[in-house]
Parts: sequence; structure tokens; C-alpha cells
Amino acid sequence: MTSLGMFAEPFPPYGGIDAHSARRTLGTFSMDFWQLFLRETLQNSWDARADASEGVTFAVDAWRLTDGQYDSLRCDLLRDRPVGSELGTLLRREPIDVLTVTDTGTRGLGGPTRADQVSSGRRDFVDLVRNIGRDPAKGYDGGTYGYGKAVLFEASSCATVVIFTRTQVEDRPVSRLIAMALTRPYDFEGRTFTGRHWWGVPDPESGAEPLTGEPAERLALALGMNRLQAGATGTTIMILAPRIDEDDSLRQVIDALGQAAADYAWPHLTAPTGGRPRLTVEVTCNGQAVPAPDPATDQRLKHFVEAYRRCETVLRGTAATPTSYPWNVQEVLGSRPVQRLGVLAWRTHLPGAAGAHERADAQIALMRGPRMVVDYRDVTADASGQAITGVFIADPELNDDFAAAEPPTHDRWQPRLAQRQRFARNPVSQALNHIDRIFKDRRGADRAEMVDAENGPGITRLASLLGSLLDTQPGGTDPRIPAPRAGGRADVSPVDASDHRSPNGSRTTPEERRSGPGPDVGRGQDERGRSVPAPRRGSVTVRFHPQAQPALMPNGVPCADFAVDLDTRSAGDGVVLVADPLIAVADGRPEKADDGVRVTVIGWRSRDTGEFQPGSRLTVTPATPTAWSIRVTQPNDAAVTVTVRTEVGAA
Repeated sequence: MTSLGMFAEPFPPYGGIDAHSARRTLGTFSMDFWQLFLRETLQNSWDARADASEGVTFAVDAWRLTDGQYDSLRCDLLRDRPVGSELGTLLRREPIDVLTVTDTGTRGLGGPTRADQVSSGRRDFVDLVRNIGRDPAKGYDGGTYGYGKAVLFEASSCATVVIFTRTQVEDRPVSRLIAMALTRPYDFEGRTFTGRHWWGVPDPESGAEPLTGEPAERLALALGMNRLQAGATGTTIMILAPRIDEDDSLRQVIDALGQAAADYAWPHLTAPTGGRPRLTVEVTCNGQAVPAPDPATDQRLKHFVEAYRRCETVLRGTAATPTSYPWNVQEVLGSRPVQRLGVLAWRTHLPGAAGAHERADAQIALMRGPRMVVDYRDVTADASGQAITGVFIADPELNDDFAAAEPPTHDRWQPRLAQRQRFARNPVSQALNHIDRIFKDRRGADRAEMVDAENGPGITRLASLLGSLLDTQPGGTDPRIPAPRAGGRADVSPVDASDHRSPNGSRTTPEERRSGPGPDVGRGQDERGRSVPAPRRGSVTVRFHPQAQPALMPNGVPCADFAVDLDTRSAGDGVVLVADPLIAVADGRPEKADDGVRVTVIGWRSRDTGEFQPGSRLTVTPATPTAWSIRVTQPNDAAVTVTVRTEVGAA
């Protein structure tokens, strides 16, 4: 094998940057380190895709080196080591864990191998291996081997990586392998060294050139870097001794990386209609596949995926803002100049479906051109306790302006960094302020009159007074609707949420309100009149959101929608829910509608599927969707709300 050696970079007489400073180019970041690592490496791989119309496979593998792999690393590649480095200490003891990231379907690290060589094409090799910083001419796609590559060294407890790549140079295939390490600056034999080191083929001008051709292929296989199939272009980067917190394990790091890929790259992991995913992520630990969340089915991410698709239809111009309940879709407009800043789509839904990664209940995913999530921005929470999930995509015409507002870690938008010479008003600041204002104003509207009393019905005011009038439960609770009495309706009369009394007027305890009707519940009579147990019909937990949503029927008749969420797991063979409308009287307390004021329940509509069940009754089984709206007619001279009760009915 070609003899390999180490080159330690001395400070030139005219000065330079030391390795310690190079490791600090990331600056501060707002996330877990391994999430940052995944974002940066995945973004670089995406930017390097060979064909914009084809997909990219990104693989993360972690394992403990075998004896043969350890010997190849220690004796063939890293035979020489920096003075007093952690690498020297590491290679004097066994075993060693490694972590690799590999991309295929990419162009690999092409271009010249020396930073002083002039090239009219791409310079990916020197951008990753030699230079510090980024060339502005590469644009703002993200990644592109700028300051973010410092994350590779931060990921290694000895700040050492091995890079193997296959690429095309002047239309011929080339394989390259080189190792790099960073230490603190040090003095040796009368010279000061920067702390940057390379292992490769000794060269009098560049210090160390990559091992190339068949020798590079053989050494890569000997080290276990075998993800790249024969003839395929791409890159594998090996992290030596990945840093692991005291309470964590290698498997926990890999799990975190798989989750981070889903959280950050779900727009690319989800197949477009009739197509294939543009990005495939594969994760293994010690040779065993580690399944990552599927964004299309993950209980938290699926709402982001749907919001993203709605934004895309607007940006593609295939539809106007396609708002349909429960979705809100709108173009965010800026001023000075008047222009579209981006598209926002969001909805509310049942909280608690956070999937494997807990987050706040009110968040908007921010993204731009590469369609990787920049940040999950917290917004003002929903007043009724619903979760808020949405997506904002910056307008493609402003992609560079939003990209300029990102720090080297690409994990947030900082308006002060944006290019302002083009605009009288900062477009990034305008967009973020507009998003925040939408949800602040919405929260305020939830506490105020939706319609002025002189111009229309006070739906919101009455609903706020009543709370959730579900079988005498106080507002904001999750009441358990009891099994109905045998032979007819449950004998329940709604009362004011602030005065907990039973239907006959006596005050009830919280336990009685939870337990429902007395001992006769669930019993019937046989042919001789003897009491016998009746078939158990189950129960349903209902959460009522008193904030009404004004609406219009197709014929222009005004109506109101009240959202309810159901826990159907204990529904048994079936529970029939009945919605009864209530109206306000002079003292603000509710009464059932009578002939004087006609109020009817139009039907139940699933907020998840759009299914519509006309009439006041809904039969619930464990398979029934959980998010519904009850639509009632809205008189011009009264405020309305609804109660929900149970009734005997067939499943």
C-alpha cells in the first residue's frame, strides 16, 4: 500500500486561523447537539445530489470496530499522531466506537484537492477538507461545507474524522480517502502549529494529498466504510469515538439521529402524490436496522405533512388558498414593497399526539427553498386547549433573503442578519411578526365577542358563560358520559357550569358527577319483571370546546359549529351521543329551545375525515373518528350552545 503520513499545519509567517477557533465557527445553537449534527450532514448531502430530479439515500451507521478494522485504522492510516493529542491516547486502548454518515445519489467530493488551484467548476473537496468558511458564490442552499462542517469534529471525542468519496473529475471516476483532526495550537521544535492535521499521501506543496484509486477503495473497505456500492458516487464520513454523554449509549445517539431526520427532513421523506420520496434515510446500530418514524403516519408529524402539502398547492399556483375546515390557509403579505412573503397553513386538533418527540402544543414549522425545517416556532396557544400545528414556507422569490437571516447552524431566522438594502421593511421580520400576530389576535378573539351585540348573535359570550355543558360537567373537564338507563333516555338536565346541582336540584359531589346515574344504570327486567343486568354499552369521554365558529350553510342560513373531541376507547359495542341545542334567556343561563326560538342540530362533521352525519345523533364505536364539530342553526335573536347526552341505540 502507498505509504501514508501525517501533515501538521504550521502557522505561516503572515498568520492564519488556529484549529481551536475553527471549531468555534458554529457559534451557539438552539437544539440538541446530535440534532444539529444530523441537520448539517443531511443538508450537505442534499445539496450534493447528482441529479435534482432523482432521490438521495442518507445512511447513519454506528458500531464498534473489529480487531481488523482497528488495526487498519491504527497501523495503516493513523500511524503518526499529533504531539499530546487525545487521538494518541485513544489509539493505545481498545475498543473504539465509530459512527458514519453516507450519502449515495450524490456527486461526491469533486474538484481540485488543493485550495490554491484555480477551477471553473465546483470545489467540494477543498471546501470540506481544506478551507474554513464558505464561498458566497455557492448561494444559500444551506450546508455547502461552510462553517457547519465544524460539527463533524465536535461529534468526535478526539476531533478526528476519516473521509472517503467517489466522484467524477473531468468525466472520469475518482476515489479519494483522507483523514483530518483538530487539536489545540502547540509549539514543536521551534515552530508554532495551528492544530490542523491531515493524513494522506505526503506532498511537498499541500502537505498531504488524498489516497486515490484502488488503494483508497481497499483501505475504505478495511475500515468498514462499505456503504457505497461499486461504481456509485457519494461520500462516507467516519466519526472516531463519537461523543456520548455519561448517561447515554451509542444506541440512544442513533435513536436521536433517526428522530432528528424525521423532525427536520419530513418534507423530503414523504412521497408526493403519485411519486417516490426524494430522500431515504437508513439507520443501523451494531448491524441492526433502527426504524425511524414515518412522517406520514406519526401522530405529531402527520399534521405538519398535511399543512405542507396545502402550502405547496398555493406556491405552485395549482389552487388559490384552499381553506376548508379545519384548515386555515393564507398568503402572508408584506409592505414596502407590497409582496407575498410566504404561505401559511395551520389547524387545531386534539392535543397529546406528540409522537415520539415531545414538543409544545402550538408550533409552526418554518422553511424555505431546500424544504428542510429551519425551526419550530412557538406561537400563542389555543384558548380552548386544542393543539395548533402549521407550516410557513417563505416565497421562493425571497429565498436568499430568508437564508441570509440564518446563522451558520441554519436553526432559526434572525431578522437582523437579513439583507435589508432591497427593502424599506425587513421581509423576515414582517413574516415572523405576522405569524405571531395571527395567533395572538386569535387568542384575544377567543375571549371577546365574535359578533357585536347590535349586529348579530353573541355566540362566543354565551358559550364562555356556559363552559362545557356536558351532562352537568363543569367547563374544561373531560367528563365520562355514563351508560344510558335501560329502556330510554338518560335522565339528564343541563345546568350552569358554575352551580353543580343534580337534575332534581340537590347539590352533587364531584364523584357523583363522574359516576353518572345511580344503581339502576345498566339494568333491565326479564319477562317476570325481575331486575337483570343489561348488556354493557360502554362509555365515551367527551371534551367540549365552548368557542363557537360562525358558519353559513350553502343556502346562506347562518349556523354555528361547536368542536368536541371524543375518547372512544371504552365505547364497547356502541354508544349513541345526542346533541341538544340550548338558547340564552335574560339572566344568561341556558334553556332548551322551544317553539318561540327555533334552533336545531344540523349534524355532526368529522374534523379529521370530513364525514358528515345529519341530525342530532352520532353512534360511536372504538373505530369512530375522535374529532367532531356539532353544527346548529343560529337564530338572529338568540345566542346558542349545545349539550351532549347519551341514548340507547344500536352500534
